[in-house]
Amino acid sequence: MSVRGLPKAGAVRAGLLGAGLLGAGLALAASTLPPAFAAASAVAGDTTPPSAPGTLYHCPLPAPPGADFGIGVSLCWGAATDDVGVTGYDIQVKQDGAFTTIRTTTGTGLPISGLTLGQSYTFRVIARDAAGNAGPPSNEVTQTANYLSGAPPTSPPPSPTPIDRTPPTRPEGLGPYNVYLNGAAGLTWTRSTDNVAVTGYAVYAWIDGAFRKVPAQVSDRPDGSVLAIVGDLTPGRDYLFYVVAKDAAGNLSAPSDLVRQRAMVEPPSPSPSPGTGTDTIPPGTPTGLTAASGMPIPGGIFLTWNAVSDDSRIPPKYDLFRRTDHGYAYEGENATPRDIVVGLEGGKSYTFQVVARDAAGNLSNPSAPYTAVATPDGTSSPSPSPSPSASGSADTTPPSAPTGLWVCGADFTNAVPMCWTASTDDTGVAAYDVYMKQGADFVKIGSTTKTLYIAEGLVAGTSYTFYVVARDAAGNTSEPSNTLTATAQSGLPTFSPSPSPSVSPSSGIRCKVTYAANDWGTGFTTNITINNTGTTTINGWTLAFTFAGNQKISPPGWSATWTQTGNSVTAANFDWNKTIKPGESVQIGFQGTYTGSNPTPTAFTLNGTTCS
Repeated sequence: MSVRGLPKAGAVRAGLLGAGLLGAGLALAASTLPPAFAAASAVAGDTTPPSAPGTLYHCPLPAPPGADFGIGVSLCWGAATDDVGVTGYDIQVKQDGAFTTIRTTTGTGLPISGLTLGQSYTFRVIARDAAGNAGPPSNEVTQTANYLSGAPPTSPPPSPTPIDRTPPTRPEGLGPYNVYLNGAAGLTWTRSTDNVAVTGYAVYAWIDGAFRKVPAQVSDRPDGSVLAIVGDLTPGRDYLFYVVAKDAAGNLSAPSDLVRQRAMVEPPSPSPSPGTGTDTIPPGTPTGLTAASGMPIPGGIFLTWNAVSDDSRIPPKYDLFRRTDHGYAYEGENATPRDIVVGLEGGKSYTFQVVARDAAGNLSNPSAPYTAVATPDGTSSPSPSPSPSASGSADTTPPSAPTGLWVCGADFTNAVPMCWTASTDDTGVAAYDVYMKQGADFVKIGSTTKTLYIAEGLVAGTSYTFYVVARDAAGNTSEPSNTLTATAQSGLPTFSPSPSPSVSPSSGIRCKVTYAANDWGTGFTTNITINNTGTTTINGWTLAFTFAGNQKISPPGWSATWTQTGNSVTAANFDWNKTIKPGESVQIGFQGTYTGSNPTPTAFTLNGTTCS
């Protein structure tokens, strides 16, 4: 299971990378911004990051009318704190859903020039200390670029025509197209349209863990479609592709869906003989991609899908991708058919596709796109203000204590995922600090701006105790939350059953079933272990039990085909885990909801035989 925060940053246009004020602009910045922090000496062993910077806000620069310091945005923020000393701040801009550092400063404010007039940009700031530790980000601010003096220059450049800000339509119907050229892959899609004209297309391929723009021969076809031929690929290798349209003004379309295509081997290689070990058959296509019900993840989405099989009889891995404005962000590899994606904007829609990958590197066709809305994170949003408080006096009011600390995920590896209800504050909660009991004391193990934290690097099966404290921009801290004692999770194992199992009749079955629920109130996940305690191999199984309460399974579950009728539940094997040898076991599970109580089922049968 992979859980990530912010996606990897993409490229930022050259104008931003080279942004900077010249001459009088620098003098103005130096005269109007707060003094810089003195650089702190690096302390060996310092692993404590700075706090989040105080409220980030737009602070227009004072300047004589008609002065021209370029086009951009001027930003200010409150100072961060650190146990040794803050040495600098990284100013980051958001593009394609990812943040990239574009400027660094030691002060608590900076003008960012070199931007496009009238275009909106989203910024945040991160503090760093002398040891290189980076703190949590500030709040995000979206501001439209304008003349930095606050007034246009006396002789603005002419603008004979309106600026074209309309992007082309998204390329639709992307699919594979066979081209008989060694190391080449063909693609075709429906032609995009634009209010002026589409001037070209960019083709991207998933190569060595990242999407890269690849050279392609692109041509329009008489039937309204577009054909692209991508060369210089590895013959016989699977690739994922997407396409983006562009116009003369540089506007980019939303990306097409993902598609899988295999680079041509020409002339064709002979089919491998049985037993040679050459696997060229891709896994099945993932289906049923959906957001799990009853599992709200603050600032995130809990996704599940149907497991697929592979001819190798080894369960494939799954790669999850999230669509961004002009591309795709990789959300990581999963050994089981589910993933929790965090670091999202609550209430915003996100579109995903998942691809299965076998041990030989063969890729499945991508799943159908699925769009889900991220759960609101519940964090308070500070109101940008250059003053410490409305009255101008120092802020001494602490946030309220976080409440409802609970385990909010299942089957992480050597970790405890926890969520809580957001605190409130008169100026805004800046971050949450998470503490874990070590010996007789509680020790801070991390900070987050979300109401979700994954305590990692623990020992599976061992219990740990935590609490959370809220912190505002002035450094005031709340009372601690309730404590949470939870067992570090071990994830789900994968299984490689024997390719030639022997068959035993159901009448010879002896079995033991262990039912372990992870309950957070109104919702739960369950891991069930089926152990073969007999002396013969089980070849194909169906587990049955009855809920004693009003529990409902939220499909699809994992490692079995789950069905529920009334209170009666059955779980049938997949092809890859149908064999259970004597002394061996398989693990299956599901997510569910309930009201009232959540009693454990008392009786389980396997192929009609009662298990202990």
